[in-house]
Amino acid sequence: MIDKHPDRIGGMFDRIAPAYDMANRVLSLSLDTLWRRRAIRLLAITGGDRVLDVATGTGDLALRALKTGNCRVWGVDLSEKMLSRAREKMPAEAPLFLIRGDALIMPFRKESFDRLMVAFGIRNMADIGTFLDESRRVLKEGGRMAVLEFSLPRLAPLRWLYLLYFRGVLPLAGGIMSGDFSAYRYLRDSVLEFLAPEALAAQMNAKGLAVVTTRSLFFGIAHLLIAEKQRNEDLV
Repeated sequence: MIDKHPDRIGGMFDRIAPAYDMANRVLSLSLDTLWRRRAIRLLAITGGDRVLDVATGTGDLALRALKTGNCRVWGVDLSEKMLSRAREKMPAEAPLFLIRGDALIMPFRKESFDRLMVAFGIRNMADIGTFLDESRRVLKEGGRMAVLEFSLPRLAPLRWLYLLYFRGVLPLAGGIMSGDFSAYRYLRDSVLEFLAPEALAAQMNAKGLAVVTTRSLFFGIAHLLIAEKQRNEDLV
């Protein structure tokens, strides 16, 4: 079992923050930028929306949301150094508010947000059920949630090739670029041990976050789930 204590996760991302964006672009061949764009499009942000980006990291998804129009974005993350990188990328006077905090105990009132999103962060949660409860709490009724996360290809030949890359090349290359080999071994292990998309969707549905759209990305190496908060009377 991987140790996902918030202090450990926050400290790990503090260490790799300087190289995080470069490593993402190189290791994903820049596909991560396309996936984030698709997540924002399917999230269907409208003018005046209040948007929460959980595990915002260096702010790529939050900044992408701001480009959609007249919305305000809050980003929360365990790592202060990742947030510092995000602040460096912020346009002057952008309506983006960054807060260091724990996704399992979010510092926001009930029904504060119209949209909630998390990209490559849900697998780092120590308790996914608690995170989903918190997500539902801070979302308004009818609010929409996007979850973008790594997954494993299903087709046998592609899955074998991907695992060869993921188990061997990625931890080595990520370690060289970041100077922290343990962080990219954690990345490998956290993806390999994470829930299949269907299992995650089932948990979301059970928590009153009804999955309305699911997309397999680039032959299954990532997955995008879009959910809507159900009304209390719709829950069984």
